[in-house]
Amino acid sequence: MQLTCTEIRAETRDVNTYLFTASQPIEFIPGQFLPLQVEVDGASHSRCYSLASIPGDAHYALTIKRVDNGLVSNFLADNTKVGDKFSVMPAAGEFHYQHAESGKLLMLSAGCGITPVYSMLRARLLADPQADIVFIHSARTPQDRIFVKELEHLADDYPNLKLRWVVSQDAEQGQSQGMLDARMLLSLATDIRERRVLMCGPQGYMEAAHGWFDSLGVDPEQVFQEAFAAPQSDSEAVGGEGHTLTVGDKQVAIDADQSILEALEKEGLPIFAACRSGVCGSCKCQGEGDKLERSSVSTLTAEELEQGFFLACASKATGDMAVTLP
Repeated sequence: MQLTCTEIRAETRDVNTYLFTASQPIEFIPGQFLPLQVEVDGASHSRCYSLASIPGDAHYALTIKRVDNGLVSNFLADNTKVGDKFSVMPAAGEFHYQHAESGKLLMLSAGCGITPVYSMLRARLLADPQADIVFIHSARTPQDRIFVKELEHLADDYPNLKLRWVVSQDAEQGQSQGMLDARMLLSLATDIRERRVLMCGPQGYMEAAHGWFDSLGVDPEQVFQEAFAAPQSDSEAVGGEGHTLTVGDKQVAIDADQSILEALEKEGLPIFAACRSGVCGSCKCQGEGDKLERSSVSTLTAEELEQGFFLACASKATGDMAVTLP
């Protein structure tokens, strides 16, 4: 499947929205991402980017932030132009509209994490114009907010949508306005325990949010999320000199601090990894559960974990192990 860029919109100083047409219709659920394949210096790289659009839109929209040392995101920001073509894999991701299609919602986002939440918001309002929704977005400055006009238009059109911006630093006013915390959250959503929570943002934001929910008595079963990167493992770092992975008839040496994905890629073995952060599940392999240190299992079922499946990008080996590639 191929995308063709038709427009590039600057959202903030470091965030662009890229609009595309596709060589064939793309089936997706609002909130899902597309694994985009980008050639950089002659090498193909895949990254997952959430769709800001919803089914039925004239274009497929990917909103992408420039990040420090971000090979693909920075290449796109510096080089992409209208008419450029990119290969793309089918849409994927478990953080999507099925969690948002009923009940009262609290939608939280920070930074570029707004993208999948915004898509789900649009889909819910289209299906249920009377939906009771509190939408809170956090940004460093007013200029760092994303989809400002679009969200404020929605808030004007749907009185049942309560839109709140939380800005930690107003550069024009030269003063700090504070960051979102449990007290502020409760003041903005006084009935928070009655709402299903959908959120996406940087890892630090997500970790802080779970602390707020605990203090406010929010049921963890009512919280659904997607993070930009895999959560860090709580287990101690693996020590020793490394181990050996057996992949078919090939022996692969892996250092103690290497991810299994890094070791496999170094040997040129055929493994596809889109997000590289324990979110999309594209690098799922099978090994031995008692010889793994996993930092993310977000796309794996309990049965798969029992059978030794793991995400290569978010796993390290704690012993010699046979690995079956997808």
